[in-house]
Amino acid sequence: MVLPYGEMIATKFSAEIVIASVSELHAEEVDPLYHSYQERIIEKVELQLKDWEAKEGVKVKGVVLFGKPADEILKYAKENNLDLIAMCSRGRSSRGPWLLGNIAAKVLRAAEIPVLLIRKPIDSTYIQEKRLVKKILLPLDGSRLGEIAIPFAEALALAFNAEIILFQVYTPSTIETGYRVPEITLATQREIEEYIKEFAQSYLRQWEIKFQEKGLVTSCVLKLGSPADQILEYAEENGIDLIVMSTHGRSGIGRWVFGSVTDKVLHSGDMAVLTVRAMKSPV
Repeated sequence: MVLPYGEMIATKFSAEIVIASVSELHAEEVDPLYHSYQERIIEKVELQLKDWEAKEGVKVKGVVLFGKPADEILKYAKENNLDLIAMCSRGRSSRGPWLLGNIAAKVLRAAEIPVLLIRKPIDSTYIQEKRLVKKILLPLDGSRLGEIAIPFAEALALAFNAEIILFQVYTPSTIETGYRVPEITLATQREIEEYIKEFAQSYLRQWEIKFQEKGLVTSCVLKLGSPADQILEYAEENGIDLIVMSTHGRSGIGRWVFGSVTDKVLHSGDMAVLTVRAMKSPV
């Protein structure tokens, strides 16, 4: 499921593709099997890259790692200065929600670079059209941490000629908000709600203008309710191909913790999600 995305990104950004396999066993009989498998995949990817009309400089290589899968993936990514990890989540039953596999979950929690999580096979029509990403949903909350995802969404939209939907959910039941707004003193809850709504609209509009000035097709959507639920509902009802959002993470001992909104989005829905680790505000 993940190969078409890797091929598309490599083609658009002239990037190298590293196909990694991880075995928890380091045995003489195991090593040749992995290398044989990788040779077949590399040959397949190289042929498909020609179909994508990738530049000749785009390279594909394989690496076989031994140890705990998540640990080895993260270690290799760090030691080799990779820019992106693309991987599949576990599948789902015909009726149940998507289940985040242990390996994917661990990588998502600890990766210091963006992680692209693919959760369903891409439509064959999209592959034939060479346009896997047509609509990008960019959830923002007005915070500096949320804005960390913006350059990534912008770069992908420019490369793929995709539309960006700037998305904000406000919860007026509380005056707590991610927006950097001045302190306000308002008489009623309704006035507070209206102030937050108007500020959210103004905030999204500022980014919409910036994107449109760069030639991007951009729109704004403002919703009321639970952020994660509204993100998922909108994505499913409007044919969103990719959600790009920050993790709102925080540092810990060897790992970080998802923000509740990002966490729920990652464990639900079936569209691709690109997470950008938010550890500190951009300069």
